[in-house]
Amino acid sequence: MFGSRLLSGRPAARRAVARNLAFDLVAAIGIGVTASLVNALLPTIARRGGLEPLGLAALAAAPFIANLLGAFAGRCGPRTATQLAIIRGAGATSLLVLFVVPAPATMIAVALAFWLSLSMTGPFHLRLWGAMYGPAVVGRVVGFLGMGRAAAGALAAFTGGLIADRVGGPGAVALAGIVGIACALAYAGLRARSGERPRSFSARESIQALRDRPVLSRVALAQGFYGGGLIAAVPLYALVHVDRLNLTLSDVGVIGILAATATTVAFPVWGTVADRHGALAALRTGSVLGVVSLVGYAFAPNVAVLWAMALALGAANASIDVGIASIISDQTTLAERSAAMAGWNTVTGARGIAAAFLMCTLLSLGLVNVTSGLVLCGVVAAIGVVLFARVDPARVQTAARPLPALADIRSAAA
Repeated sequence: MFGSRLLSGRPAARRAVARNLAFDLVAAIGIGVTASLVNALLPTIARRGGLEPLGLAALAAAPFIANLLGAFAGRCGPRTATQLAIIRGAGATSLLVLFVVPAPATMIAVALAFWLSLSMTGPFHLRLWGAMYGPAVVGRVVGFLGMGRAAAGALAAFTGGLIADRVGGPGAVALAGIVGIACALAYAGLRARSGERPRSFSARESIQALRDRPVLSRVALAQGFYGGGLIAAVPLYALVHVDRLNLTLSDVGVIGILAATATTVAFPVWGTVADRHGALAALRTGSVLGVVSLVGYAFAPNVAVLWAMALALGAANASIDVGIASIISDQTTLAERSAAMAGWNTVTGARGIAAAFLMCTLLSLGLVNVTSGLVLCGVVAAIGVVLFARVDPARVQTAARPLPALADIRSAAA
């Protein structure tokens, strides 16, 4: 079903789509390998290296600091596929620093550089998808590429855990950077139907692009609570792994494998759900699984429970990735998509920074422990689930004011 819809049309058009999808898949594999080790292993590696909870919070906040800076993607981000390849390749290159300086503070800086390369390029990449594949199959495209990214992440988590136990965690993450550099070259091969370069936009215009669309604003509010709960829990995961259960890096790698496997299987499912029933259906259902995973982590007495929670969290993460890309694509024209995505990143970035440091502040003050902190995260995330359920596009006026800088190209790019 996916292949027949995506590759329909004239033979030349089918070849062009297949070619783009192949390059996109290779690039997604590189993201999967690098992000898997940065996400799954780096916090535990840093904790074993002596990083305090506040440092873990900084590590957890790194992708959201990058998202906040992503407001400037309209000025500093890529305008061509080649520039996309260069910036994402530079992000993977930053991981090689761990070969030379494997200190906890360096891990935070490297993580920030890596995530910044993604946040600066994400808005352009989403627009590129719209130009290459068309709106009817965006959910399935995201699902297919996400499946490849997650499968690569699962293999990387397993292999990285084994390598880390033998040559050290920083070296394993740095080796992933080499894979990421090679795969980032694939972005240069992407070709859109239109050669038009996207217009630049300011940070203010990116925020306005989100605010002008009531559905996106309400979904962003819901994601603010739901995602905030999950983000605040990230530093607590490492404390559960190391301080409560004393897991080895191989044990942590298995947890990463299970989460990535669940994400792999769930991505095409959520992609089909989003295309057939709407992005909100994926967001609502998947976010329930995310709350379940938080509660399970809060009371996990052994690693077996963490295995089940990793499966739930992996499926939930896939639903959010697919749902966000689909809802932004549904609610924007191609000309305005990059700006709206940058605005989304900015809003969620500010939330992520606050959530990560707030939880560690509560821990440092002794107001919560690991268990009560995770329960609190679950309550906040559950509020987001309720808000997702209350978003009704049929009752919200979705007409948006065009961005001043983009209005003159709306008709040409729609």
